[in-house]
Amino acid sequence: MKIEKLGIRNFGKMQNRTLEFSDGIQLISGENESGKSTVHTFIRSMLFGMTRGRGRAAKNDVYSRYEPWENPAYYAGEMVLESGGKRFRLTRNFGRQNANAKLVCLTDGEVLSVEDGDLSMLLGGVSEIVYDNTASIGQLKGRTEEGLADELRNYMANYQGSSDGELDVAAALDLLKQKRKRLEQEQKKTLAGLEKRKEELETKISVFMEECRQSEENLQQAKEQMKRDIYQKDVPIERVRKMKKESRKSRKWGAACVALAGFLLFLCILQFFHIDSLLTRTGLGLAIAALLYLAYSLFRHRKTEVEQVVTEPEEQAIRRQQWNVDRLKQELGQKQTVLSNLQSEYEELCISMTEKDHLQEELDALSLAGETIQSLSVQMQSRIGDRLKQQMSKTLSSLTNGRYLQVNMDENLRIGLHTADEYVPLEQVSRGTIEQAYFALRMAAMDVLCGEEELPVILDESFAFYDENRLKETLKWLAENRTQVLLFTCQKREEEALSEMGIPYRKIVL
Repeated sequence: MKIEKLGIRNFGKMQNRTLEFSDGIQLISGENESGKSTVHTFIRSMLFGMTRGRGRAAKNDVYSRYEPWENPAYYAGEMVLESGGKRFRLTRNFGRQNANAKLVCLTDGEVLSVEDGDLSMLLGGVSEIVYDNTASIGQLKGRTEEGLADELRNYMANYQGSSDGELDVAAALDLLKQKRKRLEQEQKKTLAGLEKRKEELETKISVFMEECRQSEENLQQAKEQMKRDIYQKDVPIERVRKMKKESRKSRKWGAACVALAGFLLFLCILQFFHIDSLLTRTGLGLAIAALLYLAYSLFRHRKTEVEQVVTEPEEQAIRRQQWNVDRLKQELGQKQTVLSNLQSEYEELCISMTEKDHLQEELDALSLAGETIQSLSVQMQSRIGDRLKQQMSKTLSSLTNGRYLQVNMDENLRIGLHTADEYVPLEQVSRGTIEQAYFALRMAAMDVLCGEEELPVILDESFAFYDENRLKETLKWLAENRTQVLLFTCQKREEEALSEMGIPYRKIVL
């Protein structure tokens, strides 16, 4: 990305001021209080916006410090920049009542949205923290802040082996954590349901076991009562039924025998007395029939052995008792069937609770995925950390003419320097070398974090602790390695060094 033009409409003490820039080193010169820091802050505010603080802090925040001296209601500016081969115009109004931002592509006329992240995309996704710790170096702020270490750790954690670092490992792990939490809640709910069902089955099984026991006792009592009632005169009910059947059969045979005997008697009388008269024969037959009927009636009304053993009411009572026994047997069978089904369900439930279910399998898979991502992330952090140290070592070696060949750096960006002969902690070197080391760290972090979209390097009186040689080496490195550099200064030494080394630059006087 390159800045082509700034239109400072009303910002701080500057009004309707236009500054144009090109490639290479832009030397922005001016006396103290001429507006160099104002321009520097304006660029940052245009790229990332600016909001007013609250409470007491609002009196000294950036918004209040650069609120226009004249006509504060109109607090605005614009920037023309180039990114990805296209030109864009960014307009902002910082006013309290009408703050807004507009972004338009001048190449094709497309209207973009700052709120939806289009400007961030043009900046390569660089955050304010990264910008303040890499491309932008304010007065006496050569050292990096703690935020850079966090950004580097986040980037290294998210790095996927390409230059964009778009894989957000932290977000991926958080997503896995949230999904795991949902599954654990679902599993907990499922297990609670299974435990509740288990308790219900245990209660039902206990109840039905008691009911089956009670039914068995009732059935046994009914059987015993029936046995006591159906045994009279030591005659069992089966024999009573047999005797009744034989009695009915005996009566039928008795009637047949009486009829046959009467017929034979009739024939014998006719034959013996030689009765030929029809009237006499008829009278005789009727008389014999009457006698036989009278004899059969007497035989039929005689009490049989069965009638002496069981009466009809007693037989009905026995039948009712047998029906009650059968009913109790049926009820017991039904309850035993239900009990068996409940016990089978209970056994299956216990087995399912001990076996690994699909939710647990998913939880195991999520745990494995998280462990894999973290393992890969650690590997990538090591790789990108090595890349950062190599880039920083290369830059510092160039800035110091090869005196310091390698940089050692931990995860908190504590730096140590290696010469050809020894290791030197950073706090033991000169202030100028310290400033060079942090400058090299900023440039290396810029290469790592800013990706393909290189940002302009903005230096606001950043070389106060550099001697002449350090200054020349740094300016030479910037001219060779950065596309656009905005160098704010109130001195002549940067211009003289550039002229002496023959490095082209564009001078803008504020």
